Formats: sequence, structure tokens, C-alpha cells
Amino acid sequence: MWDIPSEVLREILSRLPAELLLRFRCVCKAWRDTIDDPIFIRLHLDHQLLKIQDSSSGVGQVILRGDLDTSLYSLSLNSLNSSGGQTVKATRLNHSPGYGDIRSPVGSCNGVMLISQSNGTNFLWNPLTREFHSLPPLKVIMSKKLRGLYHSVIGLGYDFAADDYKVVKIAQVFDPRDRNLKSETFVYSLKLGSWRRIKDFPYRISRSSGGIFLEGTLHWISSTMPLKSMDDLIVGLDLGAEDYCLLPLPSELSGQKKPCAKHLGVLGGCLILSCYYQIERLDVWLMKEYGVKDSWVKLFSVAATDNIGAVETLRPIAYLKCKGEVLLQHDRQEFLWYDLKTNLGKKVRIHGRPATFSSQLCMASLVRLNVSVGDKSTNAN
Repeated sequence: MWDIPSEVLREILSRLPAELLLRFRCVCKAWRDTIDDPIFIRLHLDHQLLKIQDSSSGVGQVILRGDLDTSLYSLSLNSLNSSGGQTVKATRLNHSPGYGDIRSPVGSCNGVMLISQSNGTNFLWNPLTREFHSLPPLKVIMSKKLRGLYHSVIGLGYDFAADDYKVVKIAQVFDPRDRNLKSETFVYSLKLGSWRRIKDFPYRISRSSGGIFLEGTLHWISSTMPLKSMDDLIVGLDLGAEDYCLLPLPSELSGQKKPCAKHLGVLGGCLILSCYYQIERLDVWLMKEYGVKDSWVKLFSVAATDNIGAVETLRPIAYLKCKGEVLLQHDRQEFLWYDLKTNLGKKVRIHGRPATFSSQLCMASLVRLNVSVGDKSTNAN
């Protein structure tokens, strides 16, 4: 093995799971230097992203956050494979950063998670390497100056051109008395270690809309109607240009019967739109070609009569294209694999999980946050 050229060894290692590479750092100094090289980390990440787009195998881990104890747990996506009948064990993560109660994970990007805590602190965290980075506090004074209904949303993404991870926070105040909507948008740069204000978000954003990252862009469900919860737009923020764009909804949604709720997500490297019709059904649309309206296809539809339970609590987590199966979280209590051909769901038995939980899929990566393990400093340098 010592006779293998360094270029060949680098290519071989870049195709291995990130968990193995962490252990292989102990083989020798040369391997450690190779695995820790930022160029190698980028190469390995590219291979992982290709696997996700291929949707042929389970890549990454599902992070659970207990509703009662607010602890974090991990499940390997491969271990949740529906072909077996064994019980899957959830692993409690004792190395997660903590200043207080952890709220639901906000999102993930390239193996980095954005999590928030009850005291208002936000963290970037790599569950695999155990590195984390505390974001400095952001003071939004707009809510103190204006009367009305205040809310904010947050999201995490990656600026490819700048090779920089960015956190976006959008704060809005709406005064129903004079229909006045004020908005402020801020971006945190991991490279710079600071917040700055950018162009304001141009529409009223849905309170329940999480920032979904895809194609260098963060996406939110929004509305052109400040007084109504129409949720009739998908608005994207390009993290490189730091400008906004509109993405089309499926043409079929322009009919008379509107969904009571919509949620964005990503499955198999594609944007998805989940449409909930009260207790009637859940429709999940997938945009096969990013930004192209005619590429929307209905991936599946789950009716209330399919013996699955309340469809309004179903949320797509992962997609195995080769098997034609989607992993769904149901009622904050369980996971099931939904077969797109037979329209049948198969529950996953999990030992050691919290009674009720939220979940977030996070790929395993070697992405560095430029801080030492356990370092709670806000200085990223």
C-alpha cells in the first residue's frame, strides 16, 4: 500500500465514508495530512454530494431532537434501510454543544448543521467531527421601533464562489392596522466571523418556512398578500450574488382548491414541495430540473384512507430512488418507508429514541469549522 502513488491514494480515500476517514487519520502522518487537506475535504464532499443526487443508497445520518429532554440523537440512514426487519438503535449524542435547551435543528448543509437554543444562541456544528462554532449575537432593533407582529426565520447555506458558509436571518414586522410590512435581512459569514445587512426580503415570509438550501440558494415559502396566508411564492436568495429570485410553483396548484399548508424540502438533490390538504391527503411534488416550471412532477400522494394516519403530520426525510421508497417522519413519533409503487408504508422499529421528536437529515462530511473540538469561542480564526 505504501507504493501507491499519492494521487491514486487520494482518489481512493475520497470515495470512502467520512466515518472511516476519521479513523484512518491515525494510520500515519501522511494519511492524516491528506485527510485534513482542505482540497481533499472538498473532493470527498463532491463525491458525497454525487451519491445523494444518485439517490441509490442511504447517505448520511438522521439527527433527532427530543421534544421533552431536548437531547440530540443520531441514526445512520443505512441502518434505517427497509430491507431488513431488525430494530435500529438510536445513539444519544453527548458531544453536542450546549448552553441551554436545544430547539429543533434549523437545517443542514454539506454536513454542517445550524442549531438554535432557547437562550437565543445559534451554532454551526459538524456532528461527525464534533467541531462547532458559536455565532455572535445579532441585535435586530426593528422590532423595538415598530408596532405590529414580529417574527424571524433563519437558514444555512454555502457560497460556492467564496467557499464560505453563510447564515441568513430575516426579520419582519407586520402591522395589520395600516398593512405595513417592514423587513430586514442579515447574513453571517463564517470566513469573516461577522453579521452584515443586505437587501431586504421583498415578500411576507411564512412563519413556518425554513430556509431550504439547494443550488447555491436558500429558499422560503412566501406570500404577496400581507393580510392573507396565501403562501403562493417560492423565493430564493442566491448566496453568491446575495439577490432574490422567484421559482415557479407546479401549474396544477393554480386550481380552485388550494393546499392548507406548503413546505419545502430536498430529496435526492432536487427541490420538493409538500402540499397538505387538511385531513384529505398529502401531495409531494419534485422539481426534476431546477428552476424549470414544466419539470415539476408529482412524486407521490398519500391519502387519509391509506391506513397511515394523519397525513398532515407526514414529512419527507430521504429518498432511495433505486428502491422507489421515501422515508417519512410521522406524527413526531416514528419513521416509515413509503413504497411509491405499492403505496404502502412500513414502520421502522427504533430502540432508544425519544418519545416524540423532530428530525433533520445531515450528510456525514469532514468540513472544518476552523475551531477546535469543544471550543465555544465566537472567533473563527
